[in-house]
Amino acid sequence: MAATHDDKTEPLFDRIRRAREHSGMSIDEAAGALGVSRVQVWRLEHKSTTVSAERLFELADLYGVDPRRLLQGDGADIGTGPFLDVVGDVVQMVEEIVQTQDARPAPLLIRQAVAEILKQELQSPRTADTPFDPGKYQGLVTLLFKTSP
Repeated sequence: MAATHDDKTEPLFDRIRRAREHSGMSIDEAAGALGVSRVQVWRLEHKSTTVSAERLFELADLYGVDPRRLLQGDGADIGTGPFLDVVGDVVQMVEEIVQTQDARPAPLLIRQAVAEILKQELQSPRTADTPFDPGKYQGLVTLLFKTSP
């Protein structure tokens, strides 16, 4: 009988290990990308250390998974909701700024701008009374894209 896992009871460290394995990365590759030792990655995957929120987001980004999947398992609802609304708002704002400028920023620069804004937004508490405010970032994105080669 094949082993199965129940995401509701599967520990966080197991989900972290599974995400790394699913991404095709070795422990050594993950350690290099994170700038930590191989032992530190092993500890994250074997409940020998605590996982900070910042590290959880780094792992999710590195392994190409939604951070909520690491926290809640495969059953995490990431198909709808406020997170995707914010992603859409950020992409729309960045695209509008790009269209108003003469320079065409490199796709990597656009990716970095979107990722940084999303990181900032995910770190700030959000309620229905505080929707995404693109005005907070327009100056930064405009400056970043104007200074790009």
